[in-house]
Amino acid sequence: MKTDIAEDGDCGESKRVRVADPGLTVGGEDRPVKCPKIEDNGDVGTSEGTHLLVDELMADVAINDKDRKTNAGHGVVSVMGRQRAMTTAVSTVVEEIPSYDIFGIFDGLRVAKFFEDRLRRLVKDEVKACHSRGVAADWNKVMKSCFSEAVGTAGTTATKAVVTIVGKEEVVVLCRGGARVVLYSHGGVALPLCHIHHHKDGVEQILKIHKRKKIDDFIVFACDGLWDVVSDDDTYQLVKRCLYGKIPDGCISESSTTKAAVILAELAIARGSKENINVIVIDLKSSTTVS
Repeated sequence: MKTDIAEDGDCGESKRVRVADPGLTVGGEDRPVKCPKIEDNGDVGTSEGTHLLVDELMADVAINDKDRKTNAGHGVVSVMGRQRAMTTAVSTVVEEIPSYDIFGIFDGLRVAKFFEDRLRRLVKDEVKACHSRGVAADWNKVMKSCFSEAVGTAGTTATKAVVTIVGKEEVVVLCRGGARVVLYSHGGVALPLCHIHHHKDGVEQILKIHKRKKIDDFIVFACDGLWDVVSDDDTYQLVKRCLYGKIPDGCISESSTTKAAVILAELAIARGSKENINVIVIDLKSSTTVS
C-alpha cells in the first residue's frame, strides 16, 4: 500500500493548469455550449434539444444547498443518470467540527455511512487534540486509521473513497479512487488534487494537502459521471458564472453553489454520461483564509 503526501498540490502528478477563458466549447471546437437557463423563480431549465430527457433523468435528483451556512458554502447533486441503480453515494459533515467541513464520494451507501461516522469522530478528535497541544493536525494518521478500518469493514481492498476536508487554512484530500477533485483559482487555473484513473486498482492511497491562498476560488468534486463528458474548461466557466453572476443568455445573476452543481449534472446528462453523477461544488470565497 502506497501513501504519498504532497503539500500545496505540487508533488506527484498534480499540476496547476490554466484553462481556457474565452468561453465554453464542445468537443474542443470553438463553439458555445448552451448553458441551462436559470429562470426567474430559481428553477434550472435546459436547452430545447435536451429538455425532456434531462428533466426525466433529473427527476429523482438529491440536492443539498448549504450556501452561506457553513465554513465553506457548498451545493451537492447526486443523480442516478442512465444507470439502473445508484452505486455511488455522497456524504457531508458540516457545521459540526470547528473550522472544518468534510465532503465525500464513496463506492456504495454502506461505505459512505461508515466513512461519515468514522471521519466525524477521527477529525473531531484530531482537531481537539492538536488545538490543545498547539500543533498541526496529523492528516496522514487520520487517513491510515480511517481507510484501514474501511477495508476491514467492507471486506475488500478495492473499496473506493475520496474525501475532501476543507479547513480555514488548508484543503486536505484523502484519495482511494472513484472520484476526482479539482481546485480552481483566479484566472482559470485548475489544480487537480485527486485523479480517478490513478486509483483504478482501489489499492493506492494518496494524501494531498493544499495550503489555501486568497486566489483560490472554488472546488469541484465529482465522480466520472461528470468528468467523462465535461472538461475542466467548461466546468470552470459554468461554475464561475453561477457563483460570480456572469451567466450568459439572459440568466439572472444569483450566486449559488447548488445551481452550479445542478447545471453541471444537467450538462453531463445532456452530453450522454453513462454513469451515476455526483457533484459537489465548494465555494472557497465564502470562508476566510490567512494567506
